[in-house]
Amino acid sequence: MARILFEATVLAEPARVTQALTTEKGIASWWTDDVSFQGSRRPTMRLGFPIAPVPFELKIEKSNRKQVVWRSTGDFPPHWMDTTVTWTLTPGDEGTTVHFNHDGWASDEGAFPMSAYTWGQLMTTLKDYTETGKAAPLFRRAAKRR
Repeated sequence: MARILFEATVLAEPARVTQALTTEKGIASWWTDDVSFQGSRRPTMRLGFPIAPVPFELKIEKSNRKQVVWRSTGDFPPHWMDTTVTWTLTPGDEGTTVHFNHDGWASDEGAFPMSAYTWGQLMTTLKDYTETGKAAPLFRRAAKRR
């Protein structure tokens, strides 16, 4: 099994990071602006991307100021099936240390390297959003033509 790991210090309180990881507004501000949540307790996020034929689905399994856990529930993308994303938040003197891991990959080949690269970019957009409050998602819906 392969896993993707990152860690960054964010100049924000854990509650702000948790909000960015567990709400439609939060996800739309740093990851993709094509997001919807289904359900209220342990909601499932549906995330659309410009080049993806169908949305990704991730269920929020756990959410508090110390840890957020998502589990992939859809069958797309196939390399995400049965994977888990865990965000561990540790408050400190200089903000919050955000430890990220995406576990359960069958292999470190195929889509794994590009996914790891993308998660690295997403750590930056998450950091920027939680520190400034300015939305700038890495992925945006294509502008509608008139």
